Amino acid sequence: MKRYAVVFEVSAQADVRGSYDWGCRVWGKKEAQRWVRQLRTAISKQLSLVPKGFPLAPEDDEFSEEIRQMIVGRYRVLFTIRKHKVHVLHIRGAYSRGD
Repeated sequence: MKRYAVVFEVSAQADVRGSYDWGCRVWGKKEAQRWVRQLRTAISKQLSLVPKGFPLAPEDDEFSEEIRQMIVGRYRVLFTIRKHKVHVLHIRGAYSRGD
């Protein structure tokens, strides 16, 4: 089975960092670190194997590039596929307002 490399773009890393900072305040640093590891692992595992199995995102028609989404818990992961790489663009929490 073909595997894709998963790249977390700077924008997605910033999204995770914002949630991590919130988690540190609410849960504590150790729990927030555990959460980040679990989230990144879940995203990487799924997207490295079957990125085309996820639906197009509602935002897809606003861009020239195909934008797909994956739901992980209460988070919506927006990504695009370029050749053999999956580029994670944003990770939106249930309470994120977006750009």
